[in-house]
Amino acid sequence: MIKRVLISLLLAFNLSVNAEEVDPFEETNRSIYEFNESLDSNVLEPVSRAYKNNIPEAAQKGIGNFLGNLADVSTLANQILQFKPIESAETLARILVNTTIGLGGLFDVASDMGLITEDEDFGQTMAVWGVEQGPYVVLPLLGPSTVRDGIGTYVDLTSPANMVGEIDEVGVSVINVVDKRVDLLPITDILDQSDDPYITMRSSYLQKRNNDIYDGNVPVTDDDF
Repeated sequence: MIKRVLISLLLAFNLSVNAEEVDPFEETNRSIYEFNESLDSNVLEPVSRAYKNNIPEAAQKGIGNFLGNLADVSTLANQILQFKPIESAETLARILVNTTIGLGGLFDVASDMGLITEDEDFGQTMAVWGVEQGPYVVLPLLGPSTVRDGIGTYVDLTSPANMVGEIDEVGVSVINVVDKRVDLLPITDILDQSDDPYITMRSSYLQKRNNDIYDGNVPVTDDDF
C-alpha cells in the first residue's frame, strides 16, 4: 500500500516536471478547460445534484444498471480486440444474464452471480496495440484526454456497439452524461480545494489512464525513482 502511494506521488511529480513534454498545448488546453468548467458549473453540476437529490435511489440505480449494460457491449468489443478471451467470455455472460434475467439491464443480476468486468475502451485497445498516447489534450465538452484517447473516444461513440436501436439515442446520451456526472460529484469537491485544479485534473487523468491500460499492474522502472 505504501509503495503504491509513493509511486503515485512520484508519478505526479514526474508529470509536473515534464509538463512541457506531456502538455505542449497547455495554454489552449487551459482555455478549453475553463470553458468546460463554466458549462459544468452552470449546467451539468446543478442538474446532477438535482438528479441525485430528487430522483429515488432505486430509480437511479436502475438507470445506472441499464447504462452499464450498454457500456458492457462496448467493453466486450474492446476485450475481443485486445485478445482477452477469458474476460470476453465473462463479459458476454454478464450481458446475457443482465439483458434477460435483469430485464434489459435494469437489474445487475450478473454481479450478484460473480460476473464482474472492468470497462475497456478503444483508447486502451490502441495502447495494447502499441499506439503512443501522444500529448495531453482537453476536449470541448468531453474533458481531459490524450491524442490517442481522443481518437478512441470518437471510435467508441460511433461504434455499432453503442447503437441503442429504436431508443432515442440523444435522450440516452443525456441521461448517461448526468449519471456519470453524479458519480464525479465527490471528485468535484476535491478539485475545488486544489491550488491548481487544471494540474490536479491532468495528473489524475494520466495516472488513471496508465493504470487502466496496465489493468492495475503498472510496471515500475528505475526512471520512476
